Amino acid sequence: MNWDDLRFFIAVANASNITDAGQALKVSAATVSRKIQMLEQALHTPLFLKTTQGYFLTEAGRDLLPMALEAQERFGQMERQLARPGARMAGVVRIDCPELMGSHLLIPALAAFRAGHPEIRFDFVNAARSVKLTQSHSDLVLRLHRPEAGSNFTLRKVGALTQALFCSPAYAQAQGCPQAPEDLARHGLIGWNQALEHMPLARWLDRLSGGQPLWMSTANLQAQLQAVQAGLGIAALPAYIAEPLGLCRVLPDVPAHRADIWLLRNLATQGQERVEQVVQFIDRVLRQHGLQDH
Repeated sequence: MNWDDLRFFIAVANASNITDAGQALKVSAATVSRKIQMLEQALHTPLFLKTTQGYFLTEAGRDLLPMALEAQERFGQMERQLARPGARMAGVVRIDCPELMGSHLLIPALAAFRAGHPEIRFDFVNAARSVKLTQSHSDLVLRLHRPEAGSNFTLRKVGALTQALFCSPAYAQAQGCPQAPEDLARHGLIGWNQALEHMPLARWLDRLSGGQPLWMSTANLQAQLQAVQAGLGIAALPAYIAEPLGLCRVLPDVPAHRADIWLLRNLATQGQERVEQVVQFIDRVLRQHGLQDH
């Protein structure tokens, strides 16, 4: 078994068919089929149930997938660290960060950084659900709660942000604004779905509303933001995003939810100048938005 076979296995597992997997890998479907067959022969077990509807993972395939994804992460990390070793600034920096922090804070600020460091490239892991640190091979990780850093990362608190209830001006005009937490029962609340209801912000909203059922639940904060902008209801959002967009603070006298911002740096990046430059960039962005710790 070799990494190339695992690469084909992951592509088919993601696509559930060899045609789309081949297009993603820029090879023919016949090549994909041959690679999967070779991998199954090497492991002496079928990895996919092959039907006219597509390729579906067998129990052995489901067991292999997380290990294959971890191998993919490790190979990616090695490529980033070993690419052009003579050029200290050139290469990829991989950042794992909360969803809106990446899309609304860091990515919009990258133009100026790129002008000064065109040789540095980025790979963003930008989602609501955090990758476990034991499975993460990112160079830098941002978290909104203090994690157990583990042996592979250094850890420091770099800032804090405020999260509060917001609605759109159109919603406030049409429905009015709650004057007290008990008034939330007469409004449509937007929040996290059941899979993510354990998150601190979801629990804060549940306590504040007295356990009121959500009118709309989603698996990501971007959808909640869009729903609020569309005038569909009230959601708990980061103030640094909601306020510049002109959204209205709901229950301003109620203490906001505070989340500390933690930066973890992979120990394997010590001495890498490009990662150090990105750390300084993150510090500047947090400072510009009033989020940096003093």
